Amino acid sequence: MTRHEALWRIHETLKGLSFREVGPGAADYEGTIKVHGKPVDIRLSIPDVRFGTKPQITLLNRLQVPLELLAHIETDSGICYASGAGLPLDLYRPGEAILRVLDEAKRTLELSFKDGARREIIDEYQSYWYPQRYINCFLPRKATAQIVKAKMFRATNGKGSTVRCLAEEPMLTGYHPTILNSAEVWYTDKPIRPAGKLNAPSTLEELKVWLNAQLGLSVDRSARGFEVLARCEALFIAAPNAFVGVKIILPSDLQAGVERGSIRVKALPGLLRTRAAAIQLERLSAVWCSIEDVVDRNNNAVRNLRDLSIALVGCGTIGSHLARMLVQSGAGIAGRFSLYDNQRLSEGNIGRHLLGFADIGKPKASALKAELQRFHPQVKVAAYHEDALNAWPHIADHDLVIDATGEWNIQSALNEQFLEDDNPRIKALLHTWVFMNGAGAQSFLNLRDEHACFRCLKPEFDGPWRFPAGNEKDELNLQPASCGDGAFVPFGVDASMMAASLALRAAMDWANGHTGARLRTVPVDYERGRYHRPITPDPSPRCPACAPRRVRK
Repeated sequence: MTRHEALWRIHETLKGLSFREVGPGAADYEGTIKVHGKPVDIRLSIPDVRFGTKPQITLLNRLQVPLELLAHIETDSGICYASGAGLPLDLYRPGEAILRVLDEAKRTLELSFKDGARREIIDEYQSYWYPQRYINCFLPRKATAQIVKAKMFRATNGKGSTVRCLAEEPMLTGYHPTILNSAEVWYTDKPIRPAGKLNAPSTLEELKVWLNAQLGLSVDRSARGFEVLARCEALFIAAPNAFVGVKIILPSDLQAGVERGSIRVKALPGLLRTRAAAIQLERLSAVWCSIEDVVDRNNNAVRNLRDLSIALVGCGTIGSHLARMLVQSGAGIAGRFSLYDNQRLSEGNIGRHLLGFADIGKPKASALKAELQRFHPQVKVAAYHEDALNAWPHIADHDLVIDATGEWNIQSALNEQFLEDDNPRIKALLHTWVFMNGAGAQSFLNLRDEHACFRCLKPEFDGPWRFPAGNEKDELNLQPASCGDGAFVPFGVDASMMAASLALRAAMDWANGHTGARLRTVPVDYERGRYHRPITPDPSPRCPACAPRRVRK
């Protein structure tokens, strides 16, 4: 459908509703919609007939909607008729799409009646605060009412990027802090709301009215708020529906008096009260962005990985992607997160690695650590540039050990160490690997119990795998991997990421107490790969690793 045809269909549709074209745009109209049977005049602007940019609807006469509070109103009286998820519109049926826009605008306005506006505003209160500044908050969320002391600071990294932050201590890995203000954060378990017609206070006098209207704050909070602001500190309210703050803009005469010493700081609260109607506020909007919030936002599991101590062996093509996924699932928040790899990143690695050109020549473990802390400065991670087998006593002092090396010798040796070790701390060993040069990916969880160990999957050194993820007769599948480019077998980064994803899901399932199938398989190349349903294999009586131990028991 051409743009001209789309504009014609929209015009005919709106003409049938008695809308008139007013310009100056190619599709700007004015007309009337009915809200609870009463006429409301609107302006409709359609900047894009493909609806990549949504049509805008504004009220022509605000008095036609006689409400103290009107929800879903943007700047210039624009009606926010589409939710955060957007409003799907069919570009091939532009007339019907515009009818849907008008219908949603009508429904949105009707929500504002019968006190619906107040409920809608409370639900979306952060949008109605109209802040002058945004703050990144690195404090953890709290479900109960309490007061927390914090610091507001400017954090700058080596690349010149600057953010304003709120945290208990001004420490973010990779950033240089400059303290701006102390702050108090009042947590409340009740939603905050407008005070009558007052959505957001602009002066100290309005702040007193607003604070006294909040149900979740005690009656003496307005007095304490004055004391906090008089100390030139910031005051934040952290509620279930919004996280907002204020600072006073100290008048120049009071600022000069404090600096000269002619006005004592203790006298400021009283002076501010006498001039409360004239003292302006700077409104602040805080955004939760601690590592806990990053993890909790997308994790619907009962338990994430935050309290587990995890050792990741191998920071290569699988381990690098897996490390990032583990951090996004809670590793490195409360429990230890340790990386082990004794190799350096080479030019040939970066085609499938999380790290890139700038890290060539660096130890993989320490470079990956820096990347994880660049991802989020609150991640706690340690890097060890040493052979994992020699470091086993330290590795075994973790709850979960993940082997992402994909190397048979290391996989077998770690399996042996795990079976032999009687350290009660280590509870699980999780292997993950790319099978047969990218044919498939597998992960296997060993809990040192009655089920198979890793070597049970291939009990005979020269024999077949019991559950291969690839066709063992395929010539490419059987070609050995090599460090030399002459025998290099290419396969895509998706194989590495699939192996990493299998391991993450197995780790999350185990952490939440429903381990599920121990061996998980995904074919990557559908011509060379082979699918196996998830299974918990029985031990092999021919396994050289666990069979002798089972006989002794």
